[in-house]
Amino acid sequence: MELNNPHRRLDPERLYLCVRAALRFIFWTVNNFYCIPVHFCWVFVLQPLKLVSKSTYWLLEGVMFRWLLSMVALWSYSAGYHIIELGDDVWDLVCERTLVLFNHQSTSDVPLIMAAFNSRQNLSDNIMWIMDHVFRYTNFGIVSWAHGDFFIHAGKEHREMSLKLLGQHLHDFYLPRDRKWLVLFPEGGFLKNRKPSSQRYAAKNNLPQLENVALPRVGALKVILDNAASEKHNSEGDGIRYVVDATIAYPGGRPLDLLNIFTGWRPSCETIFHYRRYNIEEIPREEEALTKWLYSRYEEKEAILQEYYDTGSFPNVPTPHSPGAVSPNNVRQLTGARVVHDPLEFLVRHLFFICSTYLWVWLISLIVRGLLDLIW
Repeated sequence: MELNNPHRRLDPERLYLCVRAALRFIFWTVNNFYCIPVHFCWVFVLQPLKLVSKSTYWLLEGVMFRWLLSMVALWSYSAGYHIIELGDDVWDLVCERTLVLFNHQSTSDVPLIMAAFNSRQNLSDNIMWIMDHVFRYTNFGIVSWAHGDFFIHAGKEHREMSLKLLGQHLHDFYLPRDRKWLVLFPEGGFLKNRKPSSQRYAAKNNLPQLENVALPRVGALKVILDNAASEKHNSEGDGIRYVVDATIAYPGGRPLDLLNIFTGWRPSCETIFHYRRYNIEEIPREEEALTKWLYSRYEEKEAILQEYYDTGSFPNVPTPHSPGAVSPNNVRQLTGARVVHDPLEFLVRHLFFICSTYLWVWLISLIVRGLLDLIW
């Protein structure tokens, strides 16, 4: 009788999902273990090149960094978590110094951003990320540290020192290494963590109550504009000339997370990236005006996201460069196409990391055996 009990029958579809999730989790875990050490082995070998040509070293390190990021891009892409791009076309700015501002909802934001960026040639290897200091202690954090990304400490007790260090970091790393895109999350953390304090601050200061985003913090943006904006024409090269305001919109207001991306447990879906681009001259520099400008962008994000979550259709949002807009710049509009990747690139890079793993294991074992022979 128990065998005929429908509650005890194994659902084949659920079994398939469980097996697929387990296999994906195992594969991507192994993928981390053979890609990241190999990356550092090659970076270590390239160190002497710094003595001859620093620019060549950082060029090659950037290429290696992009190859590693393509592994991250494959996590979401292979699970059917696609990205749809709307708003201003920003991809002609790949080789321009550009500050990109993203709203921050969950642990899936960064892998999806990496997936979008990795689909563009010469971009992922020319990016500097500004991220929470906690990320430094993850397996990928040490890669970001070696790449020259900046880890910022949140909280009042760290704010002043963190902003001072950020200004110095821009002069020591971002400008001299000729990085192009600089990625910042102005909210300073995930929405679920930041929303309570954001709403308390809004109530205290007579600001709008936001549900889908948190009030942004202007400190890091002000430091970037003061230290790396377009008027900085000196030995470090030209400064930032453009700002891209990017809105991430998950279907139904339910963000993915890193576990979803690892396992592919949730059904495939499309996440929208909406871009607005500004010339640097359009951004206020005085702190009060800059704060007002940034708050306005996040109030717009709130309205956009709320309409999308309520209706299921992403609104036709005007941008500074939409047809008929005040700005005279002639900027193309994105058509809502999916971000696509070249499967051959994924295959070639996987083969590179796998073959490199074999090579380095063989070399290290050869060296260890040689040392043991000398000792004994």
